[in-house]
Amino acid sequence: MCRNSVIALICLCCAVLCSCGKAEGQSGNSPAETTVQVVTDAQGKVIDVDLTQMSSTMIYSTVSNMMQYPDSYLGQHIKLSGQFSVYHDKGGDKYIFSAIIPDATACCSQGIEFVLDDSYKYPDDYPEEGTTITVTGDFNVYDEYGFKYCQLQNAEMTVDNT
Repeated sequence: MCRNSVIALICLCCAVLCSCGKAEGQSGNSPAETTVQVVTDAQGKVIDVDLTQMSSTMIYSTVSNMMQYPDSYLGQHIKLSGQFSVYHDKGGDKYIFSAIIPDATACCSQGIEFVLDDSYKYPDDYPEEGTTITVTGDFNVYDEYGFKYCQLQNAEMTVDNT
């Protein structure tokens, strides 16, 4: 009886060891497959940071990082969605356009200024304030009135149909 138990135990161990093997042609040490998808804008320019594909927490973190460490983002092509907002700078007699990006709790919204080309005239070519827009542009920083401001230059804006 003891001999039969030992034989049964050996057979069971062999079955377990054999069943853990890979099928023919498979390697147990192959790295996970990774696919990188390159996203471009309407003109074919590669988008470096696409906030439209991030969770609300990631959006807040990335925009905060852009504001705190803007030099790390200089020249990067950014895509974002937010509510259209306009401010009239009476001192410089100009309009400043931005996309206001709400965070997950809607308490700490942040805006990023954008500059469209000169063919756009305000208010004719702009949506109403609060309209959801998507903007792509090149991240830039400038100094004005003793403060550093972030903006998207060479920007393109589309009105979202939501």
